[in-house]
Amino acid sequence: MERRTAAFFGAVMLGLLICALSVYSIASGGSLAEAAQKQSVYRLTVAQTRGTVYDCNLLSLTCETDRWVAAVAPGVQTAADLSRALGNDGVASLASLLADGRPFALSLPSNVSGDGILTFQIPDRYGGEALAPHTIGYLDGSGRGVAGIEKAYDEFLSEQRGEISVTYHVDALNRALAGEGSSVTDTIALGKAGVVLTLDKRVQRIAEEAAKEHLTKGAVVIAEVPDCKIRAMVSLPDFDQDDVAAVLEDESSPLMNRCLAAYSVGSVFKLVSAAAALEAGLPPDTSFTCTGSVEVSGDAFRCYDSEAHGAEDMRMAIANSCNTYFISLMQQVDPSLFLDMARRFGFGSAVTLAPGYTSSAGVLPSESSLAVPKALANFSFGQGELTATPLQIAAMVNAVVSGGEYAAPSLVERTVDANLSTLSEARPSEPVRILSAYNAALLKNFMLASVTEGTSQKYAPEHGGAGAKTATAQTGRYGEDGVEEVYSWFAGFFPYDEPKYVAVVFSETGSGGGPACGPVFQELADALWDAGLCG
Repeated sequence: MERRTAAFFGAVMLGLLICALSVYSIASGGSLAEAAQKQSVYRLTVAQTRGTVYDCNLLSLTCETDRWVAAVAPGVQTAADLSRALGNDGVASLASLLADGRPFALSLPSNVSGDGILTFQIPDRYGGEALAPHTIGYLDGSGRGVAGIEKAYDEFLSEQRGEISVTYHVDALNRALAGEGSSVTDTIALGKAGVVLTLDKRVQRIAEEAAKEHLTKGAVVIAEVPDCKIRAMVSLPDFDQDDVAAVLEDESSPLMNRCLAAYSVGSVFKLVSAAAALEAGLPPDTSFTCTGSVEVSGDAFRCYDSEAHGAEDMRMAIANSCNTYFISLMQQVDPSLFLDMARRFGFGSAVTLAPGYTSSAGVLPSESSLAVPKALANFSFGQGELTATPLQIAAMVNAVVSGGEYAAPSLVERTVDANLSTLSEARPSEPVRILSAYNAALLKNFMLASVTEGTSQKYAPEHGGAGAKTATAQTGRYGEDGVEEVYSWFAGFFPYDEPKYVAVVFSETGSGGGPACGPVFQELADALWDAGLCG
């Protein structure tokens, strides 16, 4: 009954609107000559776009799909024609605009033709797959970039403005004059100019699918070896770029890019500890017998679940993620050399991905604080004051599998004009050797041991092999059940013999790096292999 009443009311409103427009047309007929003498030109901006963001293969990451817009010059038949697309209720909501008589712009759900209606297809900025929202960012109500690449390149993207406008001959009240026609100016194609990122849309899609299947709050970073070009960045939870207001009060902070935020690191940092020890001259067969715990200044430091790993060398200590081994090992290394190695790997330094678009620097302990035995013990296996971003961990692994050369992660390749010809190229910093190729090869082999016989074993990819390191980082926070919340990490590379990608998976939840993040790593490696992207 209510639906029939609403439909009847809508039909009545439509009829009254058409009658009103008819009365206006008749009433003004006697003064057309006078109106013609006062006519002027009225320019209606129907739509504007800004520069496009592309992936490394020049596939659109914004403006991927189109939407319909219209320029409407109200006439007697206009309301009836619009009702086919908008329905009676939709037309009724436009009653004041239609009755006013001045041309106006309108978004449409589909194409429509009719009296005084000109329709156009324009790029829908965040339509389509809407991949990598945290990396791309979003716009405010005035169309300015306020996050991500949209903010970093706001001035450039705004300058690459495309537009559709319609010029009408109008009377003194800006009402379109019948029979005078209109002219269209269409420069929308200028918006094809834009910014080319290192992201690979295919890799980004695979990363998002794997992350969303297994993670609720976390991040995935995939970088290509050896240049550390970022091929995918995923932060969860994500958000709708067209409805940012919906998540402003969300306690899970969907707008935060977790790829660039710093967290307690845990055992993935043991790769830095091992690098410092090797560069200091300690041999890889340096042995230690793990009993599950070790005492430092009266406090017991334990391995995960107090597991006793027995006699180990450096390779098996990485494979087993043995805390006590590295506490003992790093007592044999000058703390200043240890801290310097961490800095060489990029810890404690922010990464600038684009103008004004920078990651957290994280936290490194000071040399004076490492003079405290407990602080040095914590630092030895990635705990204590140390924090780092998933992006920094990716750069660390990339340095290991790139023969000991550190390359700063990069996100932007170049800018292009509307013909996709290069305007300017980004200039990434030159790689810097931070450890010997021999020691880097040892670390790579240690990561293989983690996959073949250690904590990463359950998450080995089906093809190509891999190297990896797991981590479970204490947070000092406890849930209602009294159990400490932990950060979970899984950092690795694949295929093993000729590494193509570094992948870092991080979760704010879960019980450890293996079970929380390992399935994502495994799925990524297998999917990229099956897609033919690992060659």
